[in-house]
Amino acid sequence: MLLTDRPGRTRLTAQMLKLRFSDFVIPLLAAAVLLPPIRFETGLPDIRLQAVIIVAAWLLFFLPFLSSGGQAALILRWNPANKWFFLFALCIMISMGLSAFTHNLYPIARDFWELGKLLLYFLLFFFMANLKISPGDLKRYYLASLIVFMLSALFGFAQFFNFLDINTLISPLYATTQLETLVLGRRIVVTGSNPNDFAYMMVLSASLSLTGALWLKERPVRIFSSIVFFLSCLAVVFTRSRSGLLALIAACLIIAVILYIVCFGLNRTARMLLATSPLLLLLLIAIFNLAPDAFYTYISSAFNLETDASWQVRQNAWPAQLELWQQSPVFGWGPAKETMTSITDSEWILLLRRYGIFGVLIFTLLFIGIFITLAKISQRYQRSYLNVFCYGLQAVLIVYAIIMIPAGFYHNIQLASILFIYFGLVFSQRRFFVKRREA
Repeated sequence: MLLTDRPGRTRLTAQMLKLRFSDFVIPLLAAAVLLPPIRFETGLPDIRLQAVIIVAAWLLFFLPFLSSGGQAALILRWNPANKWFFLFALCIMISMGLSAFTHNLYPIARDFWELGKLLLYFLLFFFMANLKISPGDLKRYYLASLIVFMLSALFGFAQFFNFLDINTLISPLYATTQLETLVLGRRIVVTGSNPNDFAYMMVLSASLSLTGALWLKERPVRIFSSIVFFLSCLAVVFTRSRSGLLALIAACLIIAVILYIVCFGLNRTARMLLATSPLLLLLLIAIFNLAPDAFYTYISSAFNLETDASWQVRQNAWPAQLELWQQSPVFGWGPAKETMTSITDSEWILLLRRYGIFGVLIFTLLFIGIFITLAKISQRYQRSYLNVFCYGLQAVLIVYAIIMIPAGFYHNIQLASILFIYFGLVFSQRRFFVKRREA
């Protein structure tokens, strides 16, 4: 009997050692939010750990004997967003080719990283979108998201107060060019590359947690969501990012007013706002009491754009970039990193200069297509975890489009990777609606 049991035990042990494709979701999210990039001293681009994880996941797909359930756990399906990734890649290649052919501006190795960046986003999105995730599994991923974002915000508070000398021991792994700002100016960078980027990530956290606090029925989850929302708002304040603060306010208004009206109607929205107004007042009082004194000075300077140094820098940078775009308005110049700066303080202008009107059109259609799909899926259930993701991401897409005027998110690998992980998570639910229409 013991002899016959051993092969079975061996098979069971081997099966337990195999990875399931769904096991990659939370590590992908945690790596994208919490872990620093892998840096090289040879001039090579930094590598984010989520890129390593997603490559490993796709290798398992092509080596199914290493994964539990084989290829059946990840079924490749075509979805409408895929074509925009390929078309945008084509735009990048056309822009580089025409720039070399007509202007003798030949691409260098770093220019092709823009294709690599887009490939990373597609691999993340396509992997998540084709996972066999049931609607019931979304609760686990939502709670994991709250925990990951909460840890990131708490790390930011530790940076602000330099808890256990964290800014000497750990913060340099994350911040390079912004480390002096962190130590001397007390603008937290946390797990982002600079204060603004981390503020935009906390806007995403605040959007998802606020939607969960307002939409979900389970009281413990709503309380936890409210706590994470408060921590996310406070983290944005500690970054002293004016664009981040405006994005946070805009996202909250979109979720708590516009999207809530769409979902529940005007009367229920008015009652919700009246019921939550005392909590909102307490949140504002807490934030104003905890915010550093420099926060008010930094915010007040934004009301006088004629003397605001940050705005003046942008005003001086934009005209030169727009003049370059006008010399090649349809397809742009390509990345052209050898001769043209990547710092334009406006992602819309950077995209225009690099890929022209055609490239910006394809870029815009990619995110419009994602937004429309989110809107279609969110109409199915009012108080589900799927709806929380859909409405939270819709609000983020709107505010990120505004953020792209003075800053950006797409060229930030960390922030864009997180966003495409969530997009793919929602798109994984499309198969339930497709089957329903076919039936």
